[in-house]
Amino acid sequence: MGVGGSQENIHKKPVVLIVGGGYAGVQCAKLLDKSDQFFVILIDRKSYFLHNVAALRATVEENYAQKIIIPYDRLLTNGCVIQAEVISILTDSIQVHGYHDPIHFNYLVIATGSSYAFPGKVAEVASSKAISLYNNLQKKIKEAQQILIIGGGPVGIELAGEIVTDFPGKDITIVHNQPTLLQPKQFQDKLYARLHENLSKLHITVILNDGIQIPTNEDNPNMNYIEGRKTYVTEKNQRSITADLTFVCVGARVNNKSISNGPLQSKINPHTGRLMVNNYLQVDGYEKIFAIGDISDKEAKFAYIAADQANYVAKLIVLIEKQKPYPKPYQIHTNSLILLTLGRNGGVGQLPTSSGTLIGNIAVKCLKSKDIFTSRYRAALNYQSESDTETKTGYSHKLDSIQSILSVTEKDARDLLAGLSTRELAAGQDFI
Repeated sequence: MGVGGSQENIHKKPVVLIVGGGYAGVQCAKLLDKSDQFFVILIDRKSYFLHNVAALRATVEENYAQKIIIPYDRLLTNGCVIQAEVISILTDSIQVHGYHDPIHFNYLVIATGSSYAFPGKVAEVASSKAISLYNNLQKKIKEAQQILIIGGGPVGIELAGEIVTDFPGKDITIVHNQPTLLQPKQFQDKLYARLHENLSKLHITVILNDGIQIPTNEDNPNMNYIEGRKTYVTEKNQRSITADLTFVCVGARVNNKSISNGPLQSKINPHTGRLMVNNYLQVDGYEKIFAIGDISDKEAKFAYIAADQANYVAKLIVLIEKQKPYPKPYQIHTNSLILLTLGRNGGVGQLPTSSGTLIGNIAVKCLKSKDIFTSRYRAALNYQSESDTETKTGYSHKLDSIQSILSVTEKDARDLLAGLSTRELAAGQDFI
């Protein structure tokens, strides 16, 4: 057996394979790993967790990217994280790029999430390159005087708020093709009015119910900003807008290509691209395959909902393994919650009460804007202080466990733990 390997999985605990290391995948992996009843393997293309809820702060604040790009190396105690690109998901195994054999599982949690062009999310596999992207964008924002943001959803709104807070003299315009910001009729009417009022106070121009033909970034399709002075004309009212930096804050994609390449393709909702699940978050027809977070065709897509789904599935897997009765079905969140930051000093929000209680700058600052939950997620991945650095040895101490539980050679185990090669991202390719 390998030098320095651990013997704790010599009896071959059931393998829980979790595909995708976003909010849902990380939470589910932590809980199942803590139970010490399973050998948990989390697989992600990247070497780090991206706290993308706070990603837009990294476009303006120096050294903030290092805080939200958190290595996976401390996440699991009993299991491990494998850096690899998942090519296809089968009903008993997965296939990853650069490895000859399938990786089998007893339980599978599909948490592949969604992709969104940089800076909302980032596709780089190495943390150093991802940090450099944010640092370079900071310089471009500083130099720009006129900034156009196409898309008035949460990403576009919060990006505008971050920029105007740190650079109040810049001319910022948001163009949104809906009659209100966000999506109409999802929240209280007063929230839309208050949001528009706050943006106006920040001297951000908002153009509603109009659009701009989406420009393409041919040089780098995985980035959603375009440099260079350009003049655009809105499609409906023919309004002219000049900008020297343009952000396209639309076009999130569901990461389902690895599913489309296998037998679960028939379980994808053709209208949403997401996996259809039952009231226990199981992929229909498969007791031990689950889908949570953005890939699941169940309720709204927010980080806190992804975490709740992860909590439920983790508990259910324990019960199934112990052959105990199922719990009550998963309860969908019926009341909407949203906290929109407008920089670090405040924002607007709606709490998930039956009446949809609205909150303003002070409450939003306390709940989200000041830290954007960054400290919480660093702690969740066992990075307690900003000075903590990545463990170079990673999960190498799990060598014997991987060999035993996956029935592979020592060389294969070393290759898996060292991280496998990934392909260059093509336009529109999943980030997982």
